[in-house]
Amino acid sequence: MLRSLWKTVGRNALCGATLLAGAALVQAQDTLLSIPQRTAVPAVAPRNPVLGQPVATPTAAPTNEAADLKARIDRLEQQNRELMEMLKGMQKAPAATSPTSSSTTNALSVTDVRQIITGYFAEQEGQKKAAEKAQIDTGYVVGKQTTLSGNWKNHQPWFETADSAFRIHVGGRFQPDWVFGATADNAVTTGKGGTGAFQEGFNFRRARLQADGWIYEVIDFFVEYDFANQFSSGQPFTVDPKTGAVAASRNTDANTFGVPAPTDVWAGINYMPVVGGLRIGNLKAPIGLDHLTSSRYLDFLERSTGFDTYYNRQNGFEPGFMIFNYTENQRMSWQVSATKPNNTLFGWTTGGGEWAYTGRITALPWYEDEGRRMIHVGLGARFTDHMDQGRANLNARWLLREGGPNLQRLVAQANLFGDSQAIINPEFFMNLGPLSVQAEYIASRVTGVTSYITQLTGSTPVPVSSRSFASQTAYVQALYFLTGEHRPYSKSALHGSGAAPTRVVPNRNYFWVPGSGGNGNPFSAGAWQVGVRYCWSDLNDNGINGGIVNEVTLGLNWFLNPNMKIQWNYDMGHRKLIGGTSDGYYSGFGMRMAFDF
Repeated sequence: MLRSLWKTVGRNALCGATLLAGAALVQAQDTLLSIPQRTAVPAVAPRNPVLGQPVATPTAAPTNEAADLKARIDRLEQQNRELMEMLKGMQKAPAATSPTSSSTTNALSVTDVRQIITGYFAEQEGQKKAAEKAQIDTGYVVGKQTTLSGNWKNHQPWFETADSAFRIHVGGRFQPDWVFGATADNAVTTGKGGTGAFQEGFNFRRARLQADGWIYEVIDFFVEYDFANQFSSGQPFTVDPKTGAVAASRNTDANTFGVPAPTDVWAGINYMPVVGGLRIGNLKAPIGLDHLTSSRYLDFLERSTGFDTYYNRQNGFEPGFMIFNYTENQRMSWQVSATKPNNTLFGWTTGGGEWAYTGRITALPWYEDEGRRMIHVGLGARFTDHMDQGRANLNARWLLREGGPNLQRLVAQANLFGDSQAIINPEFFMNLGPLSVQAEYIASRVTGVTSYITQLTGSTPVPVSSRSFASQTAYVQALYFLTGEHRPYSKSALHGSGAAPTRVVPNRNYFWVPGSGGNGNPFSAGAWQVGVRYCWSDLNDNGINGGIVNEVTLGLNWFLNPNMKIQWNYDMGHRKLIGGTSDGYYSGFGMRMAFDF
């Protein structure tokens, strides 16, 4: 009899613990299971409940799952209390059926209940791990696992199957920019070959939505559209034919419209022998460390003037093909592409030939402490045969964007009508703990130039005898984390654009808990970084004067968490235009709130 009662109490305790676990998954709440107190009980057992017969439960479907679970737990608690009272009463009564028994049986203690519950869940966990190990030993059949589960992984929302053969990420980014305190010498804005007024403004620098991931383990894809692009029905600027001064721009807020445009839109086949990976679609041609670093991870509000001059005509994306691979230890990587260097943002082009062939190789001669101490070196090269529309647009804009793409200040310009273009681009990046140093040099040569446009000519091409045009740019930058972090680094182009710096993860995310008193640290500052960059561009050669630009940018970055940062820049530049009267200085402050998920 006593043994049966003990078993009933144990089963009820285990059921109560199981229901508690289920309730915790539905709604966070305090533990509801109570331990019977050792108090005096009557010698006569109550009539209810009947031993061995479960307490009746309502048959109506509950409207609230959490409330239903709590009610069931309350009933089990009541039944346990009554059973304990019966046991204690029987222990105090004379043992009629066992005259030789002189001892009493102890009731279940708190430790006993804990051991029962702990043992049950340990057994369940052991069975789960054994099943997982058996599945790993057996292997997965790709395509059989199709149930997706969601989680926050690598600082993004991902949905994936148990075998990770199918992985889907849906996300986006937006970057509102503010420019204030913009000033420039009068000669710069109104002189012969001038830029027009530098203005303050607000601008959504980027506003993108994306879906990317993997299917069938070896196929990856990326689809992203930017909703911050613009189309204008006017012209960038006009020139007064009498004085040579820049007249009012034809591009205004009234004739400039927002137009969505593709960025990364491609699919790829991975883990192929020798070739490694093949990617087809609208993609980044593999050249330039600044170019291949995602806009989510930029150190300053804008990339260098070299990127703007040579790679940014189509937002840095071109339709075409790319193959890539890397060594087993990922200390070296290579990429080769064939793309159509179109002069539009919309991922299409027409015309015979007009292909650009691009290649890049990178190496890590020094790599320690998961990239906290490392050196990256790389070399990119590009040759464009029969340029799109026979045109190479070499433009450098002010490194603060006070308006949309067609409402910004050009500080140097050499639009060339010619035959072909060759580019070479060595690159360097180094991490020394919280200090990082980065530098690039870009040299370009356009052949068969027969006419050109600069800020001295307006929008009408000036014919010249066939000639070549050489130009060059360079930059060097240094950044330092005041809070001890370092710039993480991606070693290959697998599901990315190439070996380059990647997402900064603060040692401690920003938070503030006001009024916490003595309950620990109420404040964490996130990650703070300071930086400086110098850019130089020379677009003068062979009688074509596009301008020389020197620009210095000071930066302060606040990383609140891996997904959000606020950046402040002060930018000061100097332009020199041979044959014009618009030499001088310009400067301004910029601020960005960058968020991605």
